[in-house]
Amino acid sequence: MSRKTETTPSASQIAEPEMASAGTERRSGPTRYRVSDLMSGEREVILEHRGQDYRLRITEAGKLILSK
Repeated sequence: MSRKTETTPSASQIAEPEMASAGTERRSGPTRYRVSDLMSGEREVILEHRGQDYRLRITEAGKLILSK
């Protein structure tokens, strides 16, 4: 009779998290989006939430502003 032995995978055998579409990465916790991917080169986009429009824009100083 042969016995199976279990081994712990080495760091090189552990796969990196799979990249999802639209600049997201699979991981535990909230989904992460890159602003550059979300904005697609624009300085302003409209986000719709529960029938309301919200404007997300990048200021000249590079800050984000979300307004209704």
